[in-house]
Amino acid sequence: MKHLALIPVLFCAAPLWAEAAPEISPDTAPPEAEDGWSLLREGSRLLLEQLFDEMAPALEDLEGFVGDLNAYEAPVILPNGDILIRRKPEPPQEATPDAPDGAIDL
Repeated sequence: MKHLALIPVLFCAAPLWAEAAPEISPDTAPPEAEDGWSLLREGSRLLLEQLFDEMAPALEDLEGFVGDLNAYEAPVILPNGDILIRRKPEPPQEATPDAPDGAIDL
């Protein structure tokens, strides 16, 4: 579960790293710097692949919950900071013809 929190952090921090990194053109970069960037790129690719492989079972488990979200209304934040998530009212079930008045067949 800790890995789930890491994914959004990585994606949010990536643009910050991209903005802070100085631009190095192939003409001005020394050969060892070019090798360093390729190693860094390859290492980060391997890290993300491993992370996604480890997270695959947890993400598959979460797929079943997506359908359940339709049973709830939008969250409401109260003035005291409490968050209410109300369940949507279930549609009334029709009584079966052979059941007594108002009875519901389960």
